[in-house]
Amino acid sequence: MPDENSSAKHVKPGGVRRVMSNLGVLLGGRAINAPLSLLHIWLATRLLGSVNFGLVAMMYAFARTIGDIVDFQSWQTVLQYGLRPLTDGKRQEFQKIVGFSLLLDCCGGLLGFFGGTAISLLCMNMLGWPPQIHVIGVIYCVSILFMASATPMGLLRVFNRYDLLAVQGTVATIVRVIGTASMALGWASLPALAGVWIAAEIAAWGTIFFMAAREMKNRDLVRGLFHETCALIPDLKSGRFFKAHPGIWRFALTTNLNSTLALAFGHIGTLVVGAFVGPASAGYYRIASQIAAGIAKPATLIQTTVYPEMARLWRDRATKRLYRLTIQIALMAGAIGTALLVLTLVAGKPLLQIYIGQTGALQTLPVVLWLLAAEVVTVWGLPLEPLLFTINRSEAAIWARCLECAFFLPGLVFMVRKYGLEGVGPATLCGVTLLIGIQLVFVLRTPGLKTSA
Repeated sequence: MPDENSSAKHVKPGGVRRVMSNLGVLLGGRAINAPLSLLHIWLATRLLGSVNFGLVAMMYAFARTIGDIVDFQSWQTVLQYGLRPLTDGKRQEFQKIVGFSLLLDCCGGLLGFFGGTAISLLCMNMLGWPPQIHVIGVIYCVSILFMASATPMGLLRVFNRYDLLAVQGTVATIVRVIGTASMALGWASLPALAGVWIAAEIAAWGTIFFMAAREMKNRDLVRGLFHETCALIPDLKSGRFFKAHPGIWRFALTTNLNSTLALAFGHIGTLVVGAFVGPASAGYYRIASQIAAGIAKPATLIQTTVYPEMARLWRDRATKRLYRLTIQIALMAGAIGTALLVLTLVAGKPLLQIYIGQTGALQTLPVVLWLLAAEVVTVWGLPLEPLLFTINRSEAAIWARCLECAFFLPGLVFMVRKYGLEGVGPATLCGVTLLIGIQLVFVLRTPGLKTSA
């Protein structure tokens, strides 16, 4: 391995400064997106009621779960394997990586659509879907096709265009707000709200693909991309592509498996609550999780910006700077998350009463606080998983997720069946704490960590 000090000379100034600069850009988008999300939920529950909103939330949670299961998280592949050829000016090699990532997205989207349609047709009762959404739920699976947008996301991160990611992040919410507000003209219905959410997914997908394509064109990377992608297919069949990029298929599979396991803290809660408690409680859970995630977003967005920086430092063999960055980000994100939790404890109840009324606030506030506490634990361990993937310890990240799911999912079902909506929060907090603890153990047991740090 080259001497770190000599390698570091060629590293452009970055580290925490670049992470925080990109974080500031993303927060600008969230400053618009967060209140719009709350406005949309307020409009939807006022126009359609908590039950109908909960039904749409259940359909969305199912579609997003299926989409995440088949998603190869190919943006990580673009970062891990595309950053070096892009930096070295190897245009065709970079295009092959992008083409491989696009093929993964296409396969994942199609597999998710057909798989989701089949599951929704055969398992409606298990999902807790009442008769009024049997047809709509199947149609909603169309949205899964437009959830596969990891490649353009990875390209914008490689190009350091977080300003465009911030813009794209608000598109779906803006479409939902405008579509839901227009229903006040007299066409408010459950199918209409579901249609608005599908349109929001399509708009967000089209926006990010357009922006990524424009950035590729500005860098003269579009010319020849189609040819390289077509030429990639025989190379994949013969195995030449995998020999030229050793470990890329294993990396794609492990990131897919990791994202699938991460669903335990994603939309599984909505599915479980909807199946065992009912759509109204699923709606309240959706509101609580949105609020908790929105409050913690300033801290959790750090993970979005830290992964590319870690990849750059690992590429340049700057291991000391990499581990130092990990500690700095953990302290920074943890401090922000803890401060937000304290603020919510003080001001949460009166704000929720204004937002969703006395009854909704009583049911939602305890869940918000539990979920926000889980978010705080998450942000303290925010850089651990990206670090494991960056230093080629993806198997450790997978094991951590497997162990966590083995305890969390049965515990979640048990708590929801026994305590209803109130059981989700404690189960989630315990699961997150277990996950972060296991990840920390794996990081500390990484060979050479103590000497490098």
